[in-house]
Amino acid sequence: MNDDLPGMELVRSRGVVRVVEAILDTVCVVILILMTGITTVDVVGRYLFHSPLLGAYEASELLLGVLIFAALPRVTWHRQHLTVSLIDAWLGPLARRVQQFLINVASTVMLAVLTVYLWEHADQLAEYGDMSNALQVPIAPFAYAISIMTGIATLASLIQVFCSPRR
Repeated sequence: MNDDLPGMELVRSRGVVRVVEAILDTVCVVILILMTGITTVDVVGRYLFHSPLLGAYEASELLLGVLIFAALPRVTWHRQHLTVSLIDAWLGPLARRVQQFLINVASTVMLAVLTVYLWEHADQLAEYGDMSNALQVPIAPFAYAISIMTGIATLASLIQVFCSPRR
């Protein structure tokens, strides 16, 4: 049981899902460590040596984008998105199942559309050869990574359409 979130059980996945989660968790941890290191070096350099780390803000910006989308598949799979329950108290069990089904279908469609648009945008960035300003790093790989992770979240959402909710 996770003490930080009362009422939410810590769910352990199995099989392929567990492998994907382990990879995404590793990506998130590495990115967080990188961002912490970059920020620490930048702050120490800025205030102690009057020499900030070149491109620290830009690197953090790019890494943060990947971090957010690396967490999206896990959040989607475990149904841990932020939700607002305005009408749930008035719905019966059948209506709640229908509501959840419709939400899952809408989420899947929206994530699929977002995946396609993100991939097309990454293609444009690669075609134009867009680079970051300070670091001169190609932006397209970050955009492709974000698109792939959104695609994984789409798959997780699609599976939710056909699976009954966990109790």
